[in-house]
Amino acid sequence: MSDVLTFKPKANLDAEQQAKEYIAFAKRLTKGFDKDGAPLPWGAVNWKHWMGRSLAFSKLGKNVRSKNFGPDDVINDQLIDFAKAYCLHQQSLNSTKEICEIVAIRLVEKALIDLGYEANIALVNAGVMDRAAEICDDRAVHKSEGRGYRIGQQLQTLSNFLDENDLVVTKNHWSNPIPRPSDAPGHKKREEDRKKKMPDPAALDALAEIWVAKPTEPRDIFTTANCLILLSAPGRTNELNELAADCVVWKENTEGEQELFLCWYGQKGYGYTDKPILKTFRRSCLKAIDRIRVITEEPRKLAKWLEENPGEFPKHSECPDVDQDATLTHEQVLAAMCLEGTQGTPRNSVKVWLNQTLDVLNKRVDCATSKVILREALDGMFRGKPGLGKEDVLTLTLRRLNVFVREYWLPPTFPFTTEARKTKFQDALNCYYSYQFEKRFKPKLFSIEAIDNNKLNASLTPAAGARGKGLNIFERWGYKRLGITTHQFRHYLNTLASKGNIGEVERARWSARLDLSQNKTYVHESAEELEERGRTVGLGQSNKALVQRSTANEPILASELGGMEGKIAHKTIYGFCIHDYSVEPCPKFRGCLGCSEHRCIKGDDEKLRRIKIQKEFLRETLETALKGVEEESFGADKWLEDAIRDYEMACELVDILENPKLPDGAVVACEDAHSTDVTKSLASQGLLDDQNVVKLEPSRSTGSKINHDKLRQILGR
Repeated sequence: MSDVLTFKPKANLDAEQQAKEYIAFAKRLTKGFDKDGAPLPWGAVNWKHWMGRSLAFSKLGKNVRSKNFGPDDVINDQLIDFAKAYCLHQQSLNSTKEICEIVAIRLVEKALIDLGYEANIALVNAGVMDRAAEICDDRAVHKSEGRGYRIGQQLQTLSNFLDENDLVVTKNHWSNPIPRPSDAPGHKKREEDRKKKMPDPAALDALAEIWVAKPTEPRDIFTTANCLILLSAPGRTNELNELAADCVVWKENTEGEQELFLCWYGQKGYGYTDKPILKTFRRSCLKAIDRIRVITEEPRKLAKWLEENPGEFPKHSECPDVDQDATLTHEQVLAAMCLEGTQGTPRNSVKVWLNQTLDVLNKRVDCATSKVILREALDGMFRGKPGLGKEDVLTLTLRRLNVFVREYWLPPTFPFTTEARKTKFQDALNCYYSYQFEKRFKPKLFSIEAIDNNKLNASLTPAAGARGKGLNIFERWGYKRLGITTHQFRHYLNTLASKGNIGEVERARWSARLDLSQNKTYVHESAEELEERGRTVGLGQSNKALVQRSTANEPILASELGGMEGKIAHKTIYGFCIHDYSVEPCPKFRGCLGCSEHRCIKGDDEKLRRIKIQKEFLRETLETALKGVEEESFGADKWLEDAIRDYEMACELVDILENPKLPDGAVVACEDAHSTDVTKSLASQGLLDDQNVVKLEPSRSTGSKINHDKLRQILGR
């Protein structure tokens, strides 16, 4: 070990020549490394006694002790000498219990072959290293939590070594993408919960690909379009039943732009609201609504007819054109009920249908009249003996079948889509024929149904056994082993909103959620994402300027604004507050612009606009106070004094924030004329002074005597 040397790459050599020099250098390190002190057998595939350990130069996933181990299971000839040199060199520098360097080499070899390269170390690039890390993360090469990260670190060490010693044609500048597992209590449970409740990115991508392929089958339109609506804004599947066909609402925002909303009924007591739609989803959401409208237009017409004509059977396109009370033949019964007639003759098909239907009705208590009607029809067929001179006694008419349709086929909430009785089927966006998505049966053109939560989820999640075969949209479109649930969309959007710093109240309103405390249940940021958010608030390096973070409503540390260390500044509609609420409540409630603990950021245009609105409000207050003084109203003089101070402060603040000489990102504060005991104490200790904060000195009123020229000058600003 005392003879260890450091390899120094030679100048003017290409990568392959440099590798040969490195291998020759490593071979000089072999003496004395066998347990008996003998030279190390360089040509062996398995160094059985090297430094008291065994090191096999086998391919990834191959076991040198296996009976089936052969020449093809050994690391490629072009790479094996480098593998031996690298393991020997690294272990001579830092001997470890486990030789992870060989795992890194095996992963790189597999990555080179996967990407179509020769197994040549000189051809390793960033793409090869990415593929090696991907294989590492996918395979069970890490038997314990965290080993995948450690092997990834070995890959990074190998990549750095290749770069530093000119052993590759193109330098990688590569770093390990496999995250380090958190040691925090409950981390593993949180990660499992996140993976369970967040949608699979591959499934989301597959849904997007199916959507842009413009599916034509009603069941595919039903699935993709409703999923897109649920991805446009967080909602519950059952709430889709309350969505009207004319749910689209356009509103003008403060910038004069039109924004899209959906008139949405939130369950669990939330009620109606106009739910904003993400701008990136606006066009797709409108397209989704249009696609659903096309396949539900006729069912909506049927719903309207059924509601307006309760005593008649709906004459659909396949229904016989006969009087409502005319006795129907067997063929006409099959046509009216949209039956295939696959049981031999029409008579036998009707008989089978009556028997099967009565078996179902006998288990229900809400179809008494239908049982009588269908039993009478079946008895009439038993009395008849075709071919023996006794024909069936036909009893079914359209009007009688209409009783069966109303009792059995129509939803119990008809004419409303749900028990909430808010939206009628004739107005609902999601109004479908019964069996409209079934391949085994014909659509029932005389009946309608709403979305069933199980129906939509069944089209998204793989079902076990032959019963579920063909239901999953991913399988029908050639995507294997993919699945997703509609409720995962809700968790997904809430998590994105949290990462985008959307406030708790707005996030709850967007989700039609009454209880703010439930917000945390729907946020699933990974440990890496939380760490990155920590950096943006100053916990580590931040690459965002102060004005950018203020504009994006991102957290800012109070210390960055001249406040106490270790606190995050409170957001206000004008800027930020550095008050320490653990010491005392706010001493100037809603008086932010005249408070020394309030900070404004130069360059935040939205907050400047709000300050200007407040300035105009204070101007109106000043004019009202002046009128009160002139009318000698009691207390008006004190009111005018405060109004003058507040208005002048707002005017000066606007002037400073619009001053082109003041750089963007500058922090602007006010000198408070009314300090509290706490702030006086802190000031006496020098804890409120900050040389980087521009401070405004409020004007002092001279009492109740009015200087009209001065007031006209103030009001003219």
